[in-house]
Amino acid sequence: MYFPKVTLAFVLIASAAAGQEMPNPQAMQMQVQKIAQERPREAEAAARAFILLIARERAEGARSLDSLKARSIDQYWAEVAQLTVQFDMVQNLARRDSVRAQLVAQMFGIESYAREAQRAYRAANDAQRATLRTQLETLIGHHFDIENQLRALEMKDIERRLSEVRAETQRRIDKRAEFVKWSVDDIIRDATRPN
Repeated sequence: MYFPKVTLAFVLIASAAAGQEMPNPQAMQMQVQKIAQERPREAEAAARAFILLIARERAEGARSLDSLKARSIDQYWAEVAQLTVQFDMVQNLARRDSVRAQLVAQMFGIESYAREAQRAYRAANDAQRATLRTQLETLIGHHFDIENQLRALEMKDIERRLSEVRAETQRRIDKRAEFVKWSVDDIIRDATRPN
């Protein structure tokens, strides 16, 4: 599924806008793989907590994890690992920008639903597949809308920063004579100091 790359781009944008260090995509993928292989209990707890956070309106979120665990332990741990890393990303982002963190959490929730639908699609008959396709179209449409909300926030931040730079540039132009005089005074003062 294409989500990790797309959402990671928006997490990177959101992190940069919030003044955070950019997450390393390769390190994150390695973290997902490590969790899926080592299967630590705390990852299960984090994934379940995150499912409850992102799937509040969907009480069966945790039950969905349980049914996945019953069907395929490897798929279960891949999902747990993905959710755990996403939970960590949202928590880190929330420390700096709760609005963006909430949007990214919503995107991760949609991705979780889409991964679930994708797994169901594999085993579905034609009628079920048509229904699942419609559900996926709705989910992806909502995901796209949230991506646009994140882009709009980023544009506002860029416009604000640009406005600040323009104002500072104008201030420097307006006070050019003062700044030149102060710089020259500093140079002369340094030149006339005893060695």
